[in-house]
Amino acid sequence: MKQGMPALHAWIGLVLAVAGALTLPSHAEAAGYVNDKAGWQALTPEARIGYVQGLNDSLNYTFLDDTLVNALAKRGRTACLAGQKTTAAQLSELITIAYRSPQNALLAPSALYIMRMGDICREYINRARQDFGLGPQ
Repeated sequence: MKQGMPALHAWIGLVLAVAGALTLPSHAEAAGYVNDKAGWQALTPEARIGYVQGLNDSLNYTFLDDTLVNALAKRGRTACLAGQKTTAAQLSELITIAYRSPQNALLAPSALYIMRMGDICREYINRARQDFGLGPQ
């Protein structure tokens, strides 16, 4: 065997392994996470409430590098949740109801949360935007 051949074989093996990994279904990349309706339904009601509380907290935390538009949406959602006295149990139910629509079955709970809260909290989000001189969403 010529010098350098083991390195070439290792490189080819690595390329084949990466190519194989890229052909896996996308849900395999996020194993262990709640990625869709099936994952959501597998959780107990208590686990759903805990999950959505963490989801809510993480999606509404404002980071220094957030765009103004994203920061204002988070501010509006937070004001909406407080103003409507929304509980984690209610947010959990909101996602469960959204999964009744077949077109939502492959969406992650986080996507459903953003879509539904955008609708429910539009008035609060637009008020936050208006406070900074931006037009409505």
